[in-house]
Amino acid sequence: MKKFLFFALITIFSLSTQAIYAAPKPVVARTLTPMFTLAENEKPVGFIVSGKTISFFGTSLGANTTDGFIKAVDETGMTKWESTLDSGVDEIATVASKNSAGDTWIVGSSAKPLITETATVLPTITALNPDSITAEAQLPMRNDLTQVIAWRVSSGGQLLQTLTYDMGSPVVARAAISTDFGIAVVGTYVTDQGNAGFVLQSSSNGFISKPLSFGKTDTELNAISRNTDNSLIVFGSSTETISGKKLMGLRDGIIANVSATGKLGNVVRSSNSKSIRSWQSSTSNLVLGGSATIGSKTEAVITKFAQNLNPLWTTRFPSQTSALTLDVTVNSHLMAFVSTSPIATIAGWKPKNPTSIILNFDSKGALIGAYGAPTVLTPIALGFSRDLGVLLLGVSAKGVSIFHSLPR
Repeated sequence: MKKFLFFALITIFSLSTQAIYAAPKPVVARTLTPMFTLAENEKPVGFIVSGKTISFFGTSLGANTTDGFIKAVDETGMTKWESTLDSGVDEIATVASKNSAGDTWIVGSSAKPLITETATVLPTITALNPDSITAEAQLPMRNDLTQVIAWRVSSGGQLLQTLTYDMGSPVVARAAISTDFGIAVVGTYVTDQGNAGFVLQSSSNGFISKPLSFGKTDTELNAISRNTDNSLIVFGSSTETISGKKLMGLRDGIIANVSATGKLGNVVRSSNSKSIRSWQSSTSNLVLGGSATIGSKTEAVITKFAQNLNPLWTTRFPSQTSALTLDVTVNSHLMAFVSTSPIATIAGWKPKNPTSIILNFDSKGALIGAYGAPTVLTPIALGFSRDLGVLLLGVSAKGVSIFHSLPR
């Protein structure tokens, strides 16, 4: 009898152990549903969603001019309100961030104001990213657009404030985030020797003094997160020595702390000696999206970092693009990219051609969901609301379209 009980306990323990360590079942990828396609003259680079209202921002193309715009629509694509962001010269809008008051900062680049014959400057309009949002597609660097420009727009579409800062050379804003004082912007500008990254911060009345520059010849900043004390963490890539930290690979992904007063702190670099690395997106929970290339192999990378910038978990997949990331909650994170090979943890995922996909991870990096977007050629931006589910803005055969995971 004792021998029987012994073997029974061993069997139960063995089965329990197998259950605990069994490989997780593959998830099934749901297909995103198309919602609508935007107008051909509108070039949206991102959106902010609240409930069933989607606010697109980007650049509208005229016959001879370009202007920034923000437009709020319902789930059918019907316009609720729209605002053209025009200071009398060419502008492009590239990033946006929502502040605690419900206003939206839209940031981009502009030409200098025109000078009249009496040498007076035409006035800019005055008095009247939750997480920062970054487009995957490469943003334009136009020689005439040398100013960083930021528009603050109310939740009803009224232009409240316009800020400008002249960088003195072509500039593109790559990410922005609201602070207790105003707005913080990162991007890239042209130097005499190549290009450099920058961090520019504002007060409630305007941009503060000079920007903090990163590098001189080959550095870019693409993403930004904010700490509760208004200090910043910025992300990008570089082939230069930054704050004494030398190049480790062919091109390194870089992460740096910046104080609320604009002083550079700790810098962390990727370390693979044969890799081309870059960080392209970030979230408030420090879930970063980027890419890694070794030889002819490119992978989309998602990494969750701790506040001390130590990596907690990371995963990567063969891809045609860098990864975009978004927080659904503090315990749920999304990653969008163009998949180029089978993914074992997704049932039946064996794309014959590069196919856009969104993966959902929990706080420990375990895959808990997936969404396929076979008609999206290039992902542009991610979003989420309880009313519409997971949203993906992307380039399709019809133009720039929005897709989601919940039926109307």
